Amino acid sequence: MKKILTVIMTLSLLLLAATAGAETITLGHFGAPGEPVSSAAETFKAKLEELSGGEFVVDIQGHSALGDAKEMIEQTQLGAIQACLVSQGSLDKYDIRYALVTAPYVYSGYEQAYAVVDGPFAEWVSDGVLESFDLHNVGPWDYGFRCLTNSQREVKSPADVAGLKIRTPSEVQKVACFEALGADVQQVAFSELITALKQKTVDGQENPLSTIYNNSMWEAEQKYLSLTRHTWEAVNLTVNNTWFTGLTDEQRGWIEEASAVARDQMRAEVQSSEQDYIQKLSEAGMVVTEVDMAEFKDAMAPAWDAVAEYEGSEEDMQKFLAMVEATAK
Repeated sequence: MKKILTVIMTLSLLLLAATAGAETITLGHFGAPGEPVSSAAETFKAKLEELSGGEFVVDIQGHSALGDAKEMIEQTQLGAIQACLVSQGSLDKYDIRYALVTAPYVYSGYEQAYAVVDGPFAEWVSDGVLESFDLHNVGPWDYGFRCLTNSQREVKSPADVAGLKIRTPSEVQKVACFEALGADVQQVAFSELITALKQKTVDGQENPLSTIYNNSMWEAEQKYLSLTRHTWEAVNLTVNNTWFTGLTDEQRGWIEEASAVARDQMRAEVQSSEQDYIQKLSEAGMVVTEVDMAEFKDAMAPAWDAVAEYEGSEEDMQKFLAMVEATAK
């Protein structure tokens, strides 16, 4: 027993010695355990620590431990933490062009969404606007297409949404989508969402399937799931720009490579797990409904006007639509 304790103490001391000179990178995100974003964050951590030979140690703070998206990105901007994973809906508060990415029914599928955000859109927003706020987007991973759940009735058509109290994030794009359908839209912080659903403060919500499943929303009175797939978005590895530019070229390269590995894993998992999530949600007792997305696209058309007004530039809108058209197959 004494020998075992001695070995454990020796290993602990070696570990402390190995990490004594390491720089800790705090990475905040909102994902629950089991979500693709959570496993991708762990992959990023493992890959970066491997590439850096222990020069970096990543401290993951998931499941909104550091607050909601707004709070996490503000902490990153101030340098209180080094990095966070947030959606385009959070980044558009600093560079308004990100608002266009999550407009309703823009993409034909995942591959077109990736082609836009990895290619022409990434080049377009690399002009330093985000950096002027001391933020830098290392790159978009994935999050998935968002679907609607509610506790009141099966939603088969846009008309079925009218009158439902639907929670959305405080993002113009998502608010506009459901206002166009006649919903009573409520903005509730994600950390308060399950409580709001259980207390029936709201009837329903919209999120990717992974979030719906991994937060057990059927236990929060969400009986009905409609596969609306109304918007797509990604989580973006966003870092403090002063900290990032203060690193060496090699160190920045490690972060970018680790991000690319996590991105590829998350994208593969988001796509491959959709049918599995649908089956599991059905087995959990949710009524799963396929909808006519063309019908929902038409009904949500007024949301485009709201997005355009929020973004504020007809020229920007046309540039973005040209990117979408150029990547269509």
